[in-house]
Amino acid sequence: MPYGFRDFGHFREFSSRFRDRMRELYPDLDMGFQGSSVTGRSADSGAPFDEGRVSDYDIAISGDSINQAAHENGVQFRGDGVSTGPLSERDLDRLGLDGITDDASAETGREVHVMIFRSIEEAASRKPTIKIWF
Repeated sequence: MPYGFRDFGHFREFSSRFRDRMRELYPDLDMGFQGSSVTGRSADSGAPFDEGRVSDYDIAISGDSINQAAHENGVQFRGDGVSTGPLSERDLDRLGLDGITDDASAETGREVHVMIFRSIEEAASRKPTIKIWF
């Protein structure tokens, strides 16, 4: 379970709601948590999750429909074409995800950042990932 949730039920409730809202637009969407919520430490500073600050949630999403929409809407992928960086407000708006991520950030009291990967397996092969399996 990612850091920042009080228990598994809270994690499951948040993740299911967040994913299901995105699936209204992108029915084949998969997602997984990455970053310090998985490793327990900031990749940049090495600081423990939530120590001296409120940590964010980095969430990888994938699926043919979100990848197609990203390409059609000019969302930039990194050089290898496997993933985007964290989506900008403009990208989130183009993909119809801005309100969903805003609501998720408000609900958790943390910034929620979303990156698109070609597949959730590729996301997991690059960074520790807790895939939402339920």
